Amino acid sequence: MLAVTDHDTMAAVPAAAAAGAARGVRVVPGVEVSVRTPSGSMHLLGYFRAHAPPPLLERLEALRRGREERALRILARLADLGAQLDPADVAARAAGPIGRPHIAEALVAAGHARDRQDAFDRFLADRGPAWVPHAGIGPEEAVRLVAASGGAPVLAHPASLAMPPAALDALVARLAAAGLRGIEVHRPDHAPERRDAYAALARRHRLVAAGGSDFHRPGEGLWPGDTGEPPLPEDAIDRLLPD
Repeated sequence: MLAVTDHDTMAAVPAAAAAGAARGVRVVPGVEVSVRTPSGSMHLLGYFRAHAPPPLLERLEALRRGREERALRILARLADLGAQLDPADVAARAAGPIGRPHIAEALVAAGHARDRQDAFDRFLADRGPAWVPHAGIGPEEAVRLVAASGGAPVLAHPASLAMPPAALDALVARLAAAGLRGIEVHRPDHAPERRDAYAALARRHRLVAAGGSDFHRPGEGLWPGDTGEPPLPEDAIDRLLPD
């Protein structure tokens, strides 16, 4: 079993489901929603038993257009910083909605950064020289949108929020009150102590300890994980999406 959770689009879900059916693999429809917070960006996963309804897809399309506009603004800032990139090259690397990882990849290829981490550190990180805030929706609104569409909202990669434990606990409490169902606990970039802390956070707020690989494509994930890593409890998705 695997879930497909592209950024702000579910366009790949039908093809993934067909490929999974041909190989005996259950494919869970999903999406990773761009969320706007006062301190930067946040991502919310949505898992579904079936393809999402039109109202959610329409909202995702608006977010996808916002991602494209944001990417163009980032490229303009990079040009002002002396790191000119070809927009067509960046778009080709994305083969879909353009995100900062694709821009980081282009920066490396053009010789403006040593590797993707260096590209983020020097240019693309939140509040960095080329950073442009998301035109996303607020956290509680995103949770309610996914839940009202029949999905299970899950907080993605909480470590990326870089919040003190008390602030993260307060955020999760607010999101749980809005309908949050889970939090990513099991990830290849989570050391055991961090995994234990997030598992305790999930228990405290009665959330499912979910997880994922953050896999993007072979050899090019942001983290060292691959599909199927780390392993999750067999009943995780059924606990997120009870009948």
